Amino acid sequence: MLSTNTTINEKEMYHFPTDTYMRNTDQQEMAVIRFVQKLGIRPNLIGYHLLIKAILMALRSPELLKSLTKELYPKIADDYGKNVKAVERNMRKAIDSAYEYDPQRIRSVFYYKVDKPYISEVLSMAVESIRYEL
Repeated sequence: MLSTNTTINEKEMYHFPTDTYMRNTDQQEMAVIRFVQKLGIRPNLIGYHLLIKAILMALRSPELLKSLTKELYPKIADDYGKNVKAVERNMRKAIDSAYEYDPQRIRSVFYYKVDKPYISEVLSMAVESIRYEL
């Protein structure tokens, strides 16, 4: 039992996970969802959810952007119980679908001239934009 004279320093205190960490995680997730929606990617597509997962993972570990097919896609495939090729295909189809529907909407997100963006471009732009935003 603690007496009234006992002091607890910051290192000894227990911080509940719902505090700052959860707020930051929620903010990140909301920023990622806003970015994907800004691209015009529809939430009924599997690629929508895979892109959100990929961006969140890349925000936490930016080195994953350097090896998409060897590290990022396999991790997502394991999480979703899918084939690595299916992960890549679903993300690409989601981006292609948004581009076919409204190419100008996707172009407006990028600060450089882009036609149909690659998955790597979308992921990199998302990570940079969200880091700047938060």
